[in-house]
Amino acid sequence: MGEIREILGKATMAHTNMDAKIDTKKVVQSIFELLEESKESIQKANEIDVKNNNGFKIDPAMLQKIKNSITIKDEYRKVLSMNKTIKNYLEGVQTDSLGTLCLAYEGNTYCMLELVVKSILTHNSLIIANQTEYMKGTNELIIILVKRILEAYKIDKNLIQTIYIQELEKLLSNNASINKVIAVGSRLFQNQIKQISKIETIYKGYNNYDIYIESMQHKALIEKILQKLENVDIYVKKGLEVPFENYTEVEEIEEAIGMINFNTSGYSSSIFTNSGQNGAKFLGEVKTENIAVNSKPIETIANVEISNLLIKKRMFYPSPLAPSTGKNKIEMPTHRAILEKKGGAKKDE
Repeated sequence: MGEIREILGKATMAHTNMDAKIDTKKVVQSIFELLEESKESIQKANEIDVKNNNGFKIDPAMLQKIKNSITIKDEYRKVLSMNKTIKNYLEGVQTDSLGTLCLAYEGNTYCMLELVVKSILTHNSLIIANQTEYMKGTNELIIILVKRILEAYKIDKNLIQTIYIQELEKLLSNNASINKVIAVGSRLFQNQIKQISKIETIYKGYNNYDIYIESMQHKALIEKILQKLENVDIYVKKGLEVPFENYTEVEEIEEAIGMINFNTSGYSSSIFTNSGQNGAKFLGEVKTENIAVNSKPIETIANVEISNLLIKKRMFYPSPLAPSTGKNKIEMPTHRAILEKKGGAKKDE
């Protein structure tokens, strides 16, 4: 418990002391530049993980997808609305950081890097928690590089911390210190977190796929998919002959959809069919984030929305532009131009 208290304390101090005016997009851009410069070292670390059967081979295309996610507009302390009331008060809604986030995951490097980037963009601290040492060499090197950039921008390196812990409940019971948990993994892992987390939690599936087959018209593609992907749950329509084993037989599409929705991690599902009606039914009723018809399951980043890592604050304060108040000395969380553009404010007299 001593290690947990120390990590939580450092996380709180790191996001509390972070300069609100720092350009986090530049920070993240610098991180990706350093990762690119260090790609040979990352590759060597990754090769060791793979050789030790403790990881998977990194796909540069997936890293590029994460890099592309930094093109989003600045959302931290963004003014969502601003109106002047009849009593010369301003009423506004503005975003702000949550504080400390916790990523509970199964070691996937893409998930880790995505949450690192988005935590920095939203001025949150991040605790990365894993029960295993899967991809440990690769992930620890990336975190070392991230911390070098944080220190270069005079940001507390404890903004990002890692912990390997078997008993996750000891960490996820700290609802006074951790503001939100992001649990990324299989349905089994998600169910485990649901039982132990005392904190508001976002659940995301990742690297787990569902395939329902009721036609072998695309046999070559199906075989190629099954050779490439791991963690695939296969459902086959009763009576259909397939050239592989380890699948679940179902009567009709309704049973397949029901079983997928019960078992899926929520990440990516595909149907192979000759029926346009069944394809549309699958698209409409399966509860996963990525769905395809007669195509390989879609692979993407975990895609945790930035809005889930922020809070919205509704605020009331005296109008700095109202004649009755003169020059208000309070620093407002918005610009004069926002109000003047709406035509709802007058210039100081």
